[in-house]
Amino acid sequence: MNIELGRLAQGYKDTKGTNTIIFISLNKIPGIPQDRVVTYARIEVDYRPQKADPNRVCITVGGNLIEYPYELTKRTADLTISKAMWNSVISTPGAKYVCADVKNFYLETPLDRYEYMGMPIKLTPLEFIYLYDLSIKAKNGYVYIEIQKVMDGLPHEGILANKLLKDQLAYHDY
Repeated sequence: MNIELGRLAQGYKDTKGTNTIIFISLNKIPGIPQDRVVTYARIEVDYRPQKADPNRVCITVGGNLIEYPYELTKRTADLTISKAMWNSVISTPGAKYVCADVKNFYLETPLDRYEYMGMPIKLTPLEFIYLYDLSIKAKNGYVYIEIQKVMDGLPHEGILANKLLKDQLAYHDY
């Protein structure tokens, strides 16, 4: 849990943070925009023995409560485009093909408007509470979090990441 929180926040020990979330102080909680719903943090736990650290925790956003007022759909390649690409690779002598996994690409996408969630402080490890001074930021047993970059579970994560990718590719004439 410390590693996942650190990855989303400003870091934890050897884990580099992404500054995706900010724990907000008590005096900033009333400043949460009225048109936002403070949703819940969904914590998923798994054991993967093949990994270096087999104990896995993933924090996602309860996106079913978020009302995003803009477009949510994104265009993706359809089957015809995929077939044309593969046929081109197969039929071109000496052609090479590369595919890459951009594991945290979504997490580095800035939001066009911040979202908010609450997480029970009792689910947060003590070491992390001390590191981020969360005990003085808790209200009614919850720490409130401002989400500044895309997190799994947000209904608009795909369209924002897709738009960012298109903008970056266009900048380099792709």
